[in-house]
Amino acid sequence: MADGQQGVVLLCEDEAIVAMDIQMMIEDGGFEVCGPFSRVSVALDALEDVVPVAAVLDVRLRDGDIFPVAEQLDQAGVPLIFHSGHLIEDEVVARFPRAQHCPKPTNARTLMQALSRAASECVRERAAG
Repeated sequence: MADGQQGVVLLCEDEAIVAMDIQMMIEDGGFEVCGPFSRVSVALDALEDVVPVAAVLDVRLRDGDIFPVAEQLDQAGVPLIFHSGHLIEDEVVARFPRAQHCPKPTNARTLMQALSRAASECVRERAAG
């Protein structure tokens, strides 16, 4: 499968080693990665240029919680996958009831299942217009 054939995935993660590991999993699954971003402000800037098919988001980044990015993505209909050791389950579920959750650490199989569901959901929603 060609790189990026399945679409672009926004990756927000502030731990460099974890970010590289997740990026490799995403790319091995045939997706292109936008990021990884360790700062909310930089991720928000990136959203001006790309509309991803899904987003893998750590809850806490270097300059604050990911919620401003998640809200913008959610409003655009982008499926969210929260990948965090700081997952505040009740708050995340209340704010983003359709989001998926992959606790840290995750494995490639779990992440790919979540990304496949997210990408399929995104394609259906965009086709429905």
